[in-house]
Amino acid sequence: MIAIACSFAAGAIAEAGALSSTSSVPPNSAALADNARLIVWRAADFGADIYLNLFINGVQVTTLGRNEAYEAIVRPGQHLLSIATTPCPYGKTRFTFRRVTMKRGQTYAFTALWVETDRATLETPEVANHAGRALW
Repeated sequence: MIAIACSFAAGAIAEAGALSSTSSVPPNSAALADNARLIVWRAADFGADIYLNLFINGVQVTTLGRNEAYEAIVRPGQHLLSIATTPCPYGKTRFTFRRVTMKRGQTYAFTALWVETDRATLETPEVANHAGRALW
């Protein structure tokens, strides 16, 4: 049962890959036409020795270090984005969740920021820029 559930959740992602500030993999336009595009950046001031763990629908898809971002082609529909940090501040793992209903052909971009001292959040680039935070 667990294996079937994990394979179903992992199937929500058609194509995925990590990006760095020096390289970019453009999404396949044919794949994007029927799917949505997801991009997650780490804020420039996120921290030097802290890693960001990104989950889509409960499945960990990447761990981002300094100057890294994540880009994926995702099936349309409702998805649960979750993040946690490693190492965990104050010795306890705190997840931040964000539900997103993705539509085909659309791009959904988020920046991971520290809004609270012990929990990172995912914000839209407009909110991140408004807060004076740099993406890289």
